[in-house]
Amino acid sequence: MRVQRTMVQRPWTKQRPAAPSHIDALSIGADLLTIFIGLSASFSVHLVGTLYVSEVALLFLWPILLFFRARRLQRSRLLTCFGLLALWLVNQVVTDIYRSTPARDWMRGDAAILFFAVDIVALAILLAGNDRRKVFFIASFAIGSLLAARYQPLPIMEGDEWKFGYSSGVHLLVVLLCCYFFKSRKYVPIIFLLLGMMSFNLFMNYRSSVLFFLVTLVLVVPIVPERFGNLRVLPRVGSVSRIAVLAGLAVIAGLMALSAVNFATASGMLGEDAKAKNEMQMRARGGILLGGRPEIFVSSRAVYDSPILGHGSWARDFRYTEMLSDIQARWGNTTDLEDIEAQSLGLIPAHSHLMGAWVWAGIFGAVFWAYILWFTFKALFRVLNTLPPLAPVYVWMFVDYVWAILFSPFGSTDRTLEALKIVVIIDLVGQGVKFARSRASRRRWRRLGPQHLPPRTRTV
Repeated sequence: MRVQRTMVQRPWTKQRPAAPSHIDALSIGADLLTIFIGLSASFSVHLVGTLYVSEVALLFLWPILLFFRARRLQRSRLLTCFGLLALWLVNQVVTDIYRSTPARDWMRGDAAILFFAVDIVALAILLAGNDRRKVFFIASFAIGSLLAARYQPLPIMEGDEWKFGYSSGVHLLVVLLCCYFFKSRKYVPIIFLLLGMMSFNLFMNYRSSVLFFLVTLVLVVPIVPERFGNLRVLPRVGSVSRIAVLAGLAVIAGLMALSAVNFATASGMLGEDAKAKNEMQMRARGGILLGGRPEIFVSSRAVYDSPILGHGSWARDFRYTEMLSDIQARWGNTTDLEDIEAQSLGLIPAHSHLMGAWVWAGIFGAVFWAYILWFTFKALFRVLNTLPPLAPVYVWMFVDYVWAILFSPFGSTDRTLEALKIVVIIDLVGQGVKFARSRASRRRWRRLGPQHLPPRTRTV
């Protein structure tokens, strides 16, 4: 008896072709370069001014990156960013010529803008659309900043080692760890980590970080549920009402942070020096927010005096230093004018990305930062609508960035980290276009039926 064999056919599955070896080598090289940039971004060398190791390296690697991946820069919002950055630089150059700014100062002022552009170009090529590599960069930057604080401390750290040294690296590592738990929606460890960092910063009187961590907590952890049974509580994703609710939660978190600072100050747990400082700023015009930054009033006057052209790179004018001293005296903070002038060297106080660029360069410096501020808000709402795995670190960075643009000076290691923030913002806002189109497609499907939808195309 002849046994007939039957062949069992396995379902055919399309195999993904193996990537060529040179592509793997390029990817590994890009990973290593990303880690190197992050680790070295906080270590500096002194040439014309203070230059950072990562930026010096990128100055030489920049043409190579452009040769291999220049097409990654061909995105409309990124090109708009470069266009506004170029206008800021031209405004700075024209202002320095008009003001006869000393050569050393205008070189330092122009270099800050140019190196910022180099950082954005490099990180856009390396990190755009690659979340894994963004994590590599954030982690390596955090570790590098901790190493720099230990082995190359800045003079400003003598007054507060935590705020001006170790805090940045620790904060980034904590919010990265929150992303690990957020991916699996384990909210309890996230709550403990964020409340722990908020409490520690409160004890160290690092008030803005108290705000950042509390706002991140209320926006990332689902304080308000989507539904309660069949009843929708939180408005639908992408709606204006949902944005209003989230903005309201952020405002409530800000008021809670202010209350926590007031309580800690009144109780004396922060120490006598911190208590005296906080109480003086609370009595000031605008409360503790503007009381801690009287430079805003001085820079506003400097902008009023010269709104189109600025005052020049590293602008100096002792009139504005005296104005700052007068404001502080009216608020009860008696200072020695001669000491202030000796410490500031007559630099016009700004303490803001936006106002600082406006004072130094002119109107186009302010336009650039206003554009970045607007898209930071858009990217933040995009994260809150979609809640990607890296939502905790993104929310924390964007809240910090809004604060920095309005209330912190630009420069130092901020350039490299802020280049990352701009790359992330452009990635997220670009995804927002697709998100809006998908919602429009769903509405059209409900109204006309699936046959009226455009054919789905395959992307490579």
